[in-house]
Amino acid sequence: MATKDSVGIRSASVTHDSMVAANVAQRERLAGQRDDDWAALAQNFQADPRRKLDSLLTKIASYVEADDVLVDVGGGTGRLSLPMALRCKEVVIVDPSEGMRGVFEKTAKEAGISNACYVASNWVGAEGIEGDVALVAHVTYFVREIAPFLAKLNSAIRRRVIVCVRSVPPPNQIGPFFSLAHGEDIAPLPGHNELVGVLEELGVTAELIDVGPATVSATALIRKTRVEAVKGEVEAAERMGWLGTVPPEQLAKLIDEHFDELLVETEEGFLRRGVIDARDLLITWEAR
Repeated sequence: MATKDSVGIRSASVTHDSMVAANVAQRERLAGQRDDDWAALAQNFQADPRRKLDSLLTKIASYVEADDVLVDVGGGTGRLSLPMALRCKEVVIVDPSEGMRGVFEKTAKEAGISNACYVASNWVGAEGIEGDVALVAHVTYFVREIAPFLAKLNSAIRRRVIVCVRSVPPPNQIGPFFSLAHGEDIAPLPGHNELVGVLEELGVTAELIDVGPATVSATALIRKTRVEAVKGEVEAAERMGWLGTVPPEQLAKLIDEHFDELLVETEEGFLRRGVIDARDLLITWEAR
């Protein structure tokens, strides 16, 4: 049972953790449990480390110095931290996904990056990891116990913590598709408001920065045609494992019937409606 404080209001950390627990329970009830949810999507997160920096990477880079050790917590393939490896002393990715690790190693090798390594562990369980800057991108939505997670960041990091989130968490953007498939609303994962509340509760003074319109998500790609858009959403549902026992053809039919409610046409192609107004946000603070 959730604990309450002296005035009967749930603490911010309990609210955050309860939201994660509810989402996990719903997914396991409807779709079962998987060992490595991210393995099937790892290729989607591969990106050239030497690409031109977009607005998000430019802002992250502004906090990184040449002598820094950057710890990328839950960094997966190194999509955001490998470009920083070209600008700092060392990058250490801490992530339990072996599927992501394979793509990271391939990407780093092809880019000629030798100052980045991968520690196959969750953050709280990782031992001996220290750094000057921590990068935590699209991870906090899934953290089951947020207070110990944040406490370890403050103890292991010497100068600054940078948390990247979306104004609408990407896992929540599938809500309308999920409802059609399962006949119930998705249990939403916590976003920036919940995280800021936890930080305030822990006495951490953080800055919330709106970087601008969200870059295209690796889990919500732009599709050129209506047919490709329907197919792409079904494939994404299968890879992320939330479809469960619902036949893929049933979801495809539902998406086609509700197409204009779910997707919108842009100059580049079709995109989920939930992505259109999403913003890239940074929550950052000086580590203690």
